[in-house]
Amino acid sequence: MKQVERDLLILLHEDRYSEQQIQYAVKQISDMLTMVETMDYLCNVMEVADCNKNRITSKRSVLQKAFARREHKAFEFIVHKN
Repeated sequence: MKQVERDLLILLHEDRYSEQQIQYAVKQISDMLTMVETMDYLCNVMEVADCNKNRITSKRSVLQKAFARREHKAFEFIVHKN
């Protein structure tokens, strides 16, 4: 899998952790983010509530279109199922 370059801001006390522990924690966080940033995962945990059409759906195609839009539609919301 391709490595993703990202900026992470992690606040911790320098004197409590060694450089190896910090690097290990950053790698774990990066791996976790890579897992949850996939469209399959987003389709499982998000849904589109379209008040114009009075429907709520978590279909992959509808979610992809909603995420890809530059200008959002009025009264269309991307909602986390939690």
